Amino acid sequence: MANGVPDQRLERAKFFRDHIQTILSLATGSIVLSVTFLHDLVPKPTHGEYLRRSWWIFLATIFLGLAYNYVLSIYVDVEGKKYGNFLSILSFCFHVSFVVAIYYLLRFGTMNL
Repeated sequence: MANGVPDQRLERAKFFRDHIQTILSLATGSIVLSVTFLHDLVPKPTHGEYLRRSWWIFLATIFLGLAYNYVLSIYVDVEGKKYGNFLSILSFCFHVSFVVAIYYLLRFGTMNL
């Protein structure tokens, strides 16, 4: 903190950490919701490969989110500009994997209505 003004990098890191945590919660909840959907509503599912893909991609999303939070904590502690590009790549992969997993989950859901 300089002259009563919070460190800009620390504030941005808090925002991104909260954003990543929100998407991690959504990914985890999507897995739980899909298991419940499969167990209670669809006794004989069709196109199960879409559901399996979504589960694997959700797990990858969770892993990428945890990796992002870890690298973000290093970035804040070390003042490492060298981690900025790596964080951008992790963020991109994290968000794309979440969207793709949602796509497969919705595809499975619509095939089993």
